[in-house]
Amino acid sequence: MKAENKEQKEHQQDLEKKSNEVEGSKKYTEILSRVIHEGEEIFKIKKRAIFLSACIAGLEIGFSYLLICTLYFLLIGKLDENLIYKMFALVYPLGFIMVILGKSVLYTEQTSVLALPVLNGQRTILELLSIWGVVIIGNTIGGILFIFFIEGLASQLHLFENDTMITIGRHILDHSYWVLFLSAIFAGWLMGLLTWLLNSTTEAFTRIFLIVMITGTIGFVGFHHSIVGNIEVFGAFLHAPSISFSNYILFLLITLLGNGVGGAIVVALFKYRIFESHYAAKNNHKAE
Repeated sequence: MKAENKEQKEHQQDLEKKSNEVEGSKKYTEILSRVIHEGEEIFKIKKRAIFLSACIAGLEIGFSYLLICTLYFLLIGKLDENLIYKMFALVYPLGFIMVILGKSVLYTEQTSVLALPVLNGQRTILELLSIWGVVIIGNTIGGILFIFFIEGLASQLHLFENDTMITIGRHILDHSYWVLFLSAIFAGWLMGLLTWLLNSTTEAFTRIFLIVMITGTIGFVGFHHSIVGNIEVFGAFLHAPSISFSNYILFLLITLLGNGVGGAIVVALFKYRIFESHYAAKNNHKAE
């Protein structure tokens, strides 16, 4: 264990040393170092704690779903339906604010964070996949529990009816598989970018603004977020005979994969490769 900690410390020191050698890139590499450190700290947490935190995140993200359904129920028949879908951007960020500022573990937020220690040689791909699996299962279970908690209560409080849940779920599913996949890549890309931006500031209001800006964009455009989508589609599956369990599972797998590609490959890989290319260019310049 001491040897592992020493090796990880050496990796971090090496990264910081490289950061100082890259001309004009101090701020960039400071952010990179913070994100890698954040990812490494998550790897050190016990799996049980990660699982419980992921379950809580799945529950908390459900509040975005609660507000989406309530907004739709209140405005349908009063405004054009397409306009209502765009207005989801106003309420979509709430669950993300609760999860991110509350430090719960959300798959799409942690995708790029956990990938960077792997790219930096501190962790293996198997370790990465193991934690992703725990987080995904926890997020999914938390979201499903939220549906069971809220479905009966919502009608009693006159927030929305079961038909609203069906409509929202069908709206999410009403796309070809390739559209779902590409849409999920963009959602994962934005979530990975959000993690990067959040590590550039410690100001609470700035962090909230960034969360609202990025997740509001996902809600406005209608990109597919696997964890919110899990709740939306599962809620519809419970009440719509036309939506099968296989429809739900296939949707979940496609969007999880798309979000992973967007967060880990597009953000983590590109951001890290930019740093490496700067470092290589600097060394070549010195050699000349």
